[in-house]
Amino acid sequence: MKNTKLKIGEQIKKFRVRRGMTQNDLAERIGLTEKQISKIETGVHYPMFENFVKIMDVLDVEMKDFDFETEDKKNNNVMTGILKTLNRANDSELKYYFIIIKQLEKMFSDIRKKS
Repeated sequence: MKNTKLKIGEQIKKFRVRRGMTQNDLAERIGLTEKQISKIETGVHYPMFENFVKIMDVLDVEMKDFDFETEDKKNNNVMTGILKTLNRANDSELKYYFIIIKQLEKMFSDIRKKS
């Protein structure tokens, strides 16, 4: 599981790139150096709260736009959704789900072989 500093930094970078901004652009707009932005985005440092607020303002994002859910929790939610769907299925539907899953499995296997 990624540490919180890195997760925050990765998301700041994602929002910055979506806005077409460089680290230097962001740094200038909030009064930091490019090096400081780099350290935030790579998880070396947390942004100070006041700078975090400025970053959100410049990037036009809110706290709710940040995803702090762990990969394990996301994967668990996906698996729970799949199992709920399968549990609701009748025998005929289960056969089709099985066929689809086998086809997806083959497709992903082929993709991995090409990589």
